[in-house]
Amino acid sequence: MSRREIAGLGVSPGIAIGSAVVQETRQMPVLRISVPSSEIDSEIQRFRDAVKETIRTIDDNRRRAADQMGEDYAAIFDAHMLIAGDASFQGPVEEMIRQESVNAEWALDRVIADLLARFKDLGDVYLSERRFDVLDVGSQILQTLRGQSGWSLDNLDEPVVLIADDLPPSMAVQLPLDKILGFALEMGGPTSHTTIIARSFGIPAVVGVHGACEAAKESQLVALDALEGRIVFQPDPAEVSEYRSRRHEYEDQQALLAQVRSLSTVTKDGRPLNLLANIDLPAEVDLALQWSADGVGLYRSEFLYMRMSPALPSENDHLTFYRELVGRMAPRPVTIRTFDLGGKKLAREVIGSPEANPVLGLRGIRLCLAKPEFFRTQLRALIRLAGEYPPGSVKIMIPLISGIEEMRIARLLIAELTEELRAEGHEVPSSIPLGAMVEVPSAAVLARALAREVDFVSIGTNDLIQYSLAVDRANELVADLYRPAHPAILRLIQEVIQAGETEGIEVSMCGEVAAAPLMVPILVGLGLRNFSMNPQAIGIVRNLIRHLSYRESAQIAKQALEMVTAREVEEYLLERLAIFFAKIKISV
Repeated sequence: MSRREIAGLGVSPGIAIGSAVVQETRQMPVLRISVPSSEIDSEIQRFRDAVKETIRTIDDNRRRAADQMGEDYAAIFDAHMLIAGDASFQGPVEEMIRQESVNAEWALDRVIADLLARFKDLGDVYLSERRFDVLDVGSQILQTLRGQSGWSLDNLDEPVVLIADDLPPSMAVQLPLDKILGFALEMGGPTSHTTIIARSFGIPAVVGVHGACEAAKESQLVALDALEGRIVFQPDPAEVSEYRSRRHEYEDQQALLAQVRSLSTVTKDGRPLNLLANIDLPAEVDLALQWSADGVGLYRSEFLYMRMSPALPSENDHLTFYRELVGRMAPRPVTIRTFDLGGKKLAREVIGSPEANPVLGLRGIRLCLAKPEFFRTQLRALIRLAGEYPPGSVKIMIPLISGIEEMRIARLLIAELTEELRAEGHEVPSSIPLGAMVEVPSAAVLARALAREVDFVSIGTNDLIQYSLAVDRANELVADLYRPAHPAILRLIQEVIQAGETEGIEVSMCGEVAAAPLMVPILVGLGLRNFSMNPQAIGIVRNLIRHLSYRESAQIAKQALEMVTAREVEEYLLERLAIFFAKIKISV
């Protein structure tokens, strides 16, 4: 047994040290078996029976999930039942059995492979991860056809680090979470179901750790570092001691951060700032409240689409879903971004057919305006919702704005729908704060003009960096070019913040840069007052801001803006802030 280290993506912070348990979900090879024509009907019935049994199992998992993790997570299994019972899923399997005279296992395996191939190019965030739902449902049906039972970790003698190639919801919901020190998955992403579970329960997790299962089989001990995104198999005694020390430091830091939860977010020299939460699931509201978020700066309404798919949510579905979110956050404001579907989050049911270059195609506001009925339903619900709460409680944010015309059309549509709802007898507000996402370079360049058209703007750095630098950060060949500290990005951010100040509107940032410790001093120095981030990052950023001086941060930002390469900016920040970060125990 020799030491081995594998890098991945840390998606739930923390450090875990312990014995590894390996769980591989890879299916055994599926054999193609010819079925006599006289037995075709029986084979199809065998498949239908397996589907019915699987749906019963999914229903059991849903009840278990509701008890352990709440209704928001349990809703995932509603989608699973829809997939399993969908004629467009079952039909091709039965057709293949009949036309090719093959066994149900082979037909099902081929249909799943075809579906996964279609999903492959749809991107790596949010809706693209629906392929894992299809794989999970298909695997359960296949397991039922084979007469295999499920799996369980209930007999563990001690807590372990779970290493798996994948951990679909049907397995995740059965985990004895009190015996899981950490997760390391070869698959998965920042919005996968296991990631959601890990964050909700505070379990360290690293995903994208390719080769972890094989490495774990030859190791007695593993150290999982979800702060830096790596896992060490068979660490030497010195490393074990170091990781234990770092784990204690992290726990001490969390205890320290807990002490500042209720304190105001203000710099040393008295500049007040707001820390808001980015929310994917309503369940994350609890974390936002726990860390005293000043509101929700970004609610990604795509989750409702995921929950309802393949059906489209009705106006009442929207209203019910958002009402819970806004009610739980009251009186703090909630900013709801209208559906950002399309692109790498391809909405097959809405668009209809795939695009050659979806990232530059029909997505965000473009899709909403191209499919106005789809957009109108959501806007009607948001207008009705705003009428139920004090002014400013509900804000509407439009994604992927690239020109002024798009905002004007959206505003006119909201005005039209407001009058329509008023005529129907609904209570509607006289106005609703309407904002734009600045994530396209053209919007940043036109920031001054855009600021005159809206009530607020929010800088989406994830896409802004990607579009400005022409870099797909998911592409390993060019991922090193994705540099938030690039001078061009800093200047675009500065332009947007200054435009907001000049026009007297609120400017926030909801991309990942808002929570990056190394970038926070620059953002404070550029004049940003509203930071929106994953709820778990709020404590760290609040503690950092309380130790910063706005005057010194402004000097840092001014110096950084005079530089011409990302490397120069990064080296300057590290040199200027390393001792400061070490003093307040923040990793960069």
